[in-house]
Amino acid sequence: GRGMGSRLMQMAEDLAIEKGCVGIWLDTFDFQAPDFYRRHGYVEFGQIDDYPPGHKRFFFQKRLSSK
Repeated sequence: GRGMGSRLMQMAEDLAIEKGCVGIWLDTFDFQAPDFYRRHGYVEFGQIDDYPPGHKRFFFQKRLSSK
């Protein structure tokens, strides 16, 4: 509720750019925060249904650009 997750995500992305990374790939579950990643520009490129049982696993990616 205070934007801490967004600040941490921005710091991680800034560090990745500083280290020469061109993108970030991650996975999360439906009971975690897939909408958080979507709001921050991550694009879903896959999902596994019923993994773990009763849930979905999502795969996201985001292309980074130098500032």
